[in-house]
Amino acid sequence: MNELVIKGNRPPGVLDGLREVWFFREVVWAFAERNVRLKYKQATLGVAWAIIQPLAFLGIFTVIFGRFAELSKGNHSYAAYALSVLVPWIFLQTAVSIGAQMLVLDGTLVKKVYFAREAPILGAVLATGLDFIIGLALVLIMNRYLGGRLAWTVLLAAPLWLLMAILAAGLAMTFGALTVYYRDFRYALPILLQLWMFASPVAYPLTAVPAKWRALYVLANPAAGILDAFRRILVEGVAPDGGLLFTSTIITLITAWVGYLIFKRMEPGFADAI
Repeated sequence: MNELVIKGNRPPGVLDGLREVWFFREVVWAFAERNVRLKYKQATLGVAWAIIQPLAFLGIFTVIFGRFAELSKGNHSYAAYALSVLVPWIFLQTAVSIGAQMLVLDGTLVKKVYFAREAPILGAVLATGLDFIIGLALVLIMNRYLGGRLAWTVLLAAPLWLLMAILAAGLAMTFGALTVYYRDFRYALPILLQLWMFASPVAYPLTAVPAKWRALYVLANPAAGILDAFRRILVEGVAPDGGLLFTSTIITLITAWVGYLIFKRMEPGFADAI
């Protein structure tokens, strides 16, 4: 029988915390299943919203930005570029937004039952992955009509999603911990995410950023290199830019690590603050 020992007096370290999350992995999965059921239980259109949302944004982006976006030469339309990046972006935005609220929404459980406090947040990120899978299927189907190229590179979508999920989890834990103590973050986070979208290559491709500034741009915005990689593998059928993706990967891991440190440092007071 496995035993999990929780030591008092000081916040558990990151490695101890990850071990605890693994111990409570079934709880994480239970939170994910619950979130999926609750999300679509009373929705008339159900999982169709995972298709409607990116298509709605695609229509708006095409009308407003389509004529002004700087695109690569070739047969790839602006609609193909935009849809390929909207799906991962919506995943990132939704996972951070919902994940950051889970500790407060599940406050009763946090007060009464002990489990890894990361579980509700990680469950929210996993649950949002269902929308990503549906959206990815939409991209692959629409590529045929929008001029995208289907190639073996589509297999890279899985590791890219994992990288995006790590970034989402790190940010969700940071803002989730802050929201427990400062409820203002519940109102500030949607604004910050909206600003982040316009600061990311979502409405415009990364090629719109001058070449000399791209490395610095990706360094400041870890989502940029990942989003550009999605565009390349899903629309152009080519491998991601190794340098940009490597930079995004390193910054993503650092962001997640720092976010987790913040979460663990603030964790001891969660039950009292909620």
